[in-house]
Amino acid sequence: MKINKALIHTPPGSKPLYMEEAKLRGLIRNKLTGFFENWSFLPVETPTIDYFDAYSKFLSDKQKKGSMRFVNRDGDIVILRNDITLFAAKSLIARASESAGTMRYYYADSIVRCQDNDAPTEYYQIGCEIVGEDFTLEELETLTILFESVKFMGLSGTVLHIGDISFYQKLFNGVVAADKVSAILDLIRLRDLKNLNILLKELKLPAETVADCLSTASFIGNKGDFKKLKLSDNGERALSDFRKLVAALETLGYGDEIVIDFSELPELDYYNGIIFHLYAEGIEMPLVSGGRYDLLFNEFGLNRNAVGFSFWLYPLEKLLMGKLNLGEDKSELVKITESDLSGLKRGAELAHSGKKVEISY
Repeated sequence: MKINKALIHTPPGSKPLYMEEAKLRGLIRNKLTGFFENWSFLPVETPTIDYFDAYSKFLSDKQKKGSMRFVNRDGDIVILRNDITLFAAKSLIARASESAGTMRYYYADSIVRCQDNDAPTEYYQIGCEIVGEDFTLEELETLTILFESVKFMGLSGTVLHIGDISFYQKLFNGVVAADKVSAILDLIRLRDLKNLNILLKELKLPAETVADCLSTASFIGNKGDFKKLKLSDNGERALSDFRKLVAALETLGYGDEIVIDFSELPELDYYNGIIFHLYAEGIEMPLVSGGRYDLLFNEFGLNRNAVGFSFWLYPLEKLLMGKLNLGEDKSELVKITESDLSGLKRGAELAHSGKKVEISY
């Protein structure tokens, strides 16, 4: 029989998983989410489709163009889930408003985005978030969970690039208009130091502010290099909280696993603190992305702190495929050779008793 290739062809960007690949993903999912549950996180499931207007103010023009939108039968514009953090925040806003306690939750699900080309692409994420009031060590707890989950998965040779968007927010507070701050951050994200210098001069900022911005925007280094970074008094005040966090990571034993990188900035506007990405040798895209995003809940009308991270499954699967045993199936395999109904009956009995069954006809 000739296969009809036109019928089995999938659209660009779709990600079908075949048997062994699906099993690997299931093993990774179970291992990671089980680790999050060890830290007392509970699962959430977000809707696949929601109203676009609820999220439009949080998305840049590029992200709006990259979202999958359509009109439902009632005439409303709806969007396919393109960011689990956004969808989870909206879903949990009522629960968060009713409770003064801290919510710790994890998720494992897919999103759809158009990135650099016109084709939508499916991505799969597994992540965890902490939402609460008056954060103390929650940022450090989140980073600790990240580092330890990497070890738990048997990964090695990873490095965390970490920055802090709040440094720039503090540095330019009351000095630069919000739209100009966004333009500055865009250039820093692109590491376009030439045009950054031009823009800073056009804004006629104090010389020390310009120097502080250029020094940090061009800085990538380890903990030792970071200690040598010198800023103005105002710049050091803006950097104070981040210096404490880096010192705490060093005390916890993670100092050699981080690179301080002040060009690590988000495209989404609701972040207001640490921003980080985890990289591994031989993998082009980050394994993990995360950060602090209080402004998201504030925009929804609720004063809450929030921090979290997500593993991106495709690069993680690429890294783990064929290299690691993520949970060997230790159930006993029984091969059944009876080619009649008695074989099926025996197979059912064995499966109920916890045995793994393979029937040969």
